[in-house]
Amino acid sequence: MKVLTNIRFAQTAGIAQVVFAFMDFIEKSKKNNITVTAVNIMNQKKEAYRKKCGERTTTITAGVKVPNIVDIVNKARTLGQVEKKFEKIIKIYQKAIQEEKPDVVLVNGTYFMPWCLLIAAQRQGVPAVLHYHGVLTKETQGWKKHQRNLFLQMEKSFDKRGMLYIFPSKITKRIVEQDVFCRRIRKYVILPNPVSDHFFARKIKRKNKNIGIISRWTRVKNVDFCEKLAEFNHKTGAKFVVNIITDLDKENKKYRKLSKFVKFHKPTSNKKLASFYRNMGVVISPSHFETYGNVAKEALASGTPAIVNPNMGVAETFRGLGLNDWVVDFDSVKSVYTKIETVIGQTVEENVKKEMKKLYMPNKIFNKIISILNNAKSVA
Repeated sequence: MKVLTNIRFAQTAGIAQVVFAFMDFIEKSKKNNITVTAVNIMNQKKEAYRKKCGERTTTITAGVKVPNIVDIVNKARTLGQVEKKFEKIIKIYQKAIQEEKPDVVLVNGTYFMPWCLLIAAQRQGVPAVLHYHGVLTKETQGWKKHQRNLFLQMEKSFDKRGMLYIFPSKITKRIVEQDVFCRRIRKYVILPNPVSDHFFARKIKRKNKNIGIISRWTRVKNVDFCEKLAEFNHKTGAKFVVNIITDLDKENKKYRKLSKFVKFHKPTSNKKLASFYRNMGVVISPSHFETYGNVAKEALASGTPAIVNPNMGVAETFRGLGLNDWVVDFDSVKSVYTKIETVIGQTVEENVKKEMKKLYMPNKIFNKIISILNNAKSVA
């Protein structure tokens, strides 16, 4: 089976981490009949080039002037007009599909790049499976009404009868059914994201003063809370050190202001994140909504407690592991700060990590994805 998918080389992007892990699994797997080609489109004029990553995995990197999505949705009146502006990107995906001749296309996410890939797959008549990372209507809630309406239409266009959907959580499926597709989805699988083996650690000494946050700097991630927490901690005596890994630019006013209260860290590789987690006393994930939330589960595997918002898909995993007490509302900075004081420095019980290894190791999750892709190919 030949699979073609989309990827983005960004260290703070959760989608990229999952795709990289999937490709790594395929490369190490003994399933010789499976190959994966991942297409990365960069915002620069550059000839496309193909790179063999191993015997079973390949990347195609193409450079093109990517239209500014903000400008496009500001000026466009219809989704058709948006599609015309992204025609060059759709053509790149089409060319990759024509050359690679995949049996199935795995679409990761619902933003404009995955949307372009889905259009390309449809034009080429190749079956597609949508792995739902991020609900676009949630990600764009802070945009203007006209822009939100176009993004809603974009996400609605992922509603294809007969297509199979992979949801990382029940809450994601429910939100999509209620707020996007406005119908019951029948062909789906609930499949939580995996956690890589390199995160698991034996007993380690916790750092009782470090609070860790890893997040893109966007509204849906509840970065306002992160700012308020940092300021509250500073005003109450700087009892803790707030550590943030983010994509916020150093020249941004927010960065310069917050650098007085927090310790910023550069984005790093997924494997190096394990050291960051182990140096934290607690990791917090305050997002207003996330289809899943890899950071919190990776922290647990590393032995570090994590506090998560109930509107995150990973909260379902926490409850399943008996960690209900670490699922809290982030409405009040003071109450969350009090919670941090009680949780920081605790250790994650070995039985919890053992259960995580049983349920969420890459081989278990990715074997299910392979089965799903095989099924999509066979029924096409």
